[in-house]
Amino acid sequence: MTLLIIAIICGVLLAVYIAVALVLKAYDLHSPRGWLLLLLDCTWSLPNTLLGTLIGLPLYAIFGRPSAAQTRGQGWVSFAPRSTTGFGNNVLQTLGTVNLGSAGQHERMHLLQARLFGPAYLPIFALSYVVTFLVQGGFTLLVGLILKATGVRRRAALQPPGKSAVHGFFGWIYYATPFEVWAYASGNP
Repeated sequence: MTLLIIAIICGVLLAVYIAVALVLKAYDLHSPRGWLLLLLDCTWSLPNTLLGTLIGLPLYAIFGRPSAAQTRGQGWVSFAPRSTTGFGNNVLQTLGTVNLGSAGQHERMHLLQARLFGPAYLPIFALSYVVTFLVQGGFTLLVGLILKATGVRRRAALQPPGKSAVHGFFGWIYYATPFEVWAYASGNP
């Protein structure tokens, strides 16, 4: 019974995503590539698509508005930010096949990563955050505090580069995760 309920919830979320994607013409269904991407997002990359639908669609609707121009034929649903600063402008985000702010190479890389790694993408992403958090915490407590106390460093924590979207203690954790390193290396932030 529990599996049936989960299957129904997943089916409803998938139907919502497909409906939004079709209305905004996210997939070019006049080409085999468009059909292949839609099939990929609804099968192999399904957990990522469901995450984008469950969290991305309602969250991004608060901070942005669906953008037909940024979505049409791009293989994802994109929201344009409502304001000129903040979330969607200075901080862009992609959850599965749903994006807020931009079709820049960095965010497109996250879409590609989700499609390549499929169901393993989210667990690997989560594990990489745990590992980089432990490295940051360990460095800060074991080495960073000593370096700060002796005047070698101004801060105890590892610091992210200036191009990182997140700064301070958590900025390095964000920036040093393998999927983020890969996305930053692919082009624009």
